[in-house]
Amino acid sequence: MKDLTKVLGVKYPIIGGPMAWTSMADLVSEISNAGALGVLGVGFAPTDVVEQQIKATQAKTTNPFAINVTISDFAEENLQRITEIACKYQLKFIYADNFSGLNQELTQKWFETWHQAGIKVIAKVSTAKEAIVADQAGAEVIVAKGREGGGHMTQVGTLALIPEVVDVVKQAAVVASGGIADGRGYAAARILGATGIEMGTIFLAAAEDGIHENVKQAVINANAEDLVMTGYSTQAPCWQISNQLSAEILKIERELPQAVAAKQVAELAGGSLKIASEQGDVAVKGAVMPGQIVSLVKEEKKVQTIITEIYQTGTTILQQAAKIANHNE
Repeated sequence: MKDLTKVLGVKYPIIGGPMAWTSMADLVSEISNAGALGVLGVGFAPTDVVEQQIKATQAKTTNPFAINVTISDFAEENLQRITEIACKYQLKFIYADNFSGLNQELTQKWFETWHQAGIKVIAKVSTAKEAIVADQAGAEVIVAKGREGGGHMTQVGTLALIPEVVDVVKQAAVVASGGIADGRGYAAARILGATGIEMGTIFLAAAEDGIHENVKQAVINANAEDLVMTGYSTQAPCWQISNQLSAEILKIERELPQAVAAKQVAELAGGSLKIASEQGDVAVKGAVMPGQIVSLVKEEKKVQTIITEIYQTGTTILQQAAKIANHNE
């Protein structure tokens, strides 16, 4: 298995997960400047927004960063668009999200396209089956995301998923994602066999993330039990801090047939992340979508502090665990 820091050209084996309307130039550049890999979460944004964010990030950091895109049979035009933009700005990494599984033929096609353009591939998966497809298609990095993670919800928990993925991946560097926000999570991920971690939720409370203060405070004040699952009818459910919007979505999904509910939920939730991030409406129309690890995010911190503390604490825990193991032999 590859060394994540060498593959990414970074100091710390940490990736800042792409979050729509949060993982923008300010946050991404800070993550990359801190020695990790930032990922722009703009894969479906208009071209002018994508290009503006890339240029702004490049102006703020000379370190590598990635841009995300969803790999899907229904989004090939967008895949082509983002690929052309990535080539135009000579990006080193594309982060391939997926929410409906990985088709072998489609995955192979786009991974080869990116590799031919000199772009390395980071692939997000939620099952061992998807990991096999991504690995065989040549992904340099595979991010295995467990159910605890924020944003779109997966089925298998991180603790079960990571060793399963590690066992089937032959080439790529495996990264653990979902339920990680401190050194204990980093250490656990490494013990499970991952070469590094991805985090998102903790960066919702980062000092430099550029999102509305109301979102940061909502995350800081929330506990895991404040989260509800919304969007089940759309087959792309998410964790969301309970509010008026989530109550309306749950009512629709409870009372209407799935196909009808899915359409109404999509219309109701459309733009809700942007509303929260830019306007600060976290109570009525906006959505805040941290993962279950939100209980551990209790204060605003600078990105550099977040990354170095987690890595250093996690490394210390691993060293202590090794001493205990040696002592018991």
